[in-house]
Amino acid sequence: LSHTDIHTDQIKNMTDKTKVASSEEITTLLTHSAYNPAIVPQLESYVRSSVTSLSSTSSSSESTPYHFDANRTLVKLYQFFPHLAGDGGVVSLVLFLALLEFPSMDYVALTCLVGEKVRGREPCLTLARCAELLESCQFSEFWPTFRQLLLLSTDKAGSPSSEYDILKQAVSSPAAVLKLRKSIASILALSYRTAPLKIVLGALDLDNVDALKNLVQSEDYFKGVIGSVDSSSVLFVASGDNTKRSRVFKEGVHFDAIA
Repeated sequence: LSHTDIHTDQIKNMTDKTKVASSEEITTLLTHSAYNPAIVPQLESYVRSSVTSLSSTSSSSESTPYHFDANRTLVKLYQFFPHLAGDGGVVSLVLFLALLEFPSMDYVALTCLVGEKVRGREPCLTLARCAELLESCQFSEFWPTFRQLLLLSTDKAGSPSSEYDILKQAVSSPAAVLKLRKSIASILALSYRTAPLKIVLGALDLDNVDALKNLVQSEDYFKGVIGSVDSSSVLFVASGDNTKRSRVFKEGVHFDAIA
């Protein structure tokens, strides 16, 4: 068999909708067939699986790792073959996954590849507003906007009901909320050594100090970011970014050299 025949067989084998391709299989597919529109169904299935795995309640179910290259390739293929994009439902899932990767630039990189027509309707409009709020560190304003994705009706959303239902389930999933809280906490830790409790609670969308303490105790990630919590403030773990550095002035030029 030629290389072309082998790669064609790989694509055919991965069209079985009962089994989503693994991350490794997707990487192999991109290596050999990145510009082949025949791989769009496989990439779309992988995106859907990545989103649905966020809202899975089964401990036995396998998660589908985020794959930026696969998502970017899919959006590029939609550019080259617009008829394959449908109503843009899968695009909204791609942008949602990129939003969860904040503070990376994935969302910006992908949204630049999305057509104006798709970006100009829901749920992409709300996702864009969410991205703007995160980028400008308006975290307390972000959460109400993020939850608006749950309130949009299928009629107002540009995506088909199946994709939009998947998106709504993921928005309300503990996994997505936790991922965003970790990202926001990492940004706060860069800016603050000590922060008012009210600011931190608003940024992380938590109701009270007990909720914050429970979060720190239950998630190892936060133990490495938050040092202590009291009734009025939050002490973040010291780092080179949030600790004021003392300046050491050194004489750069000796007077003898000037004379």
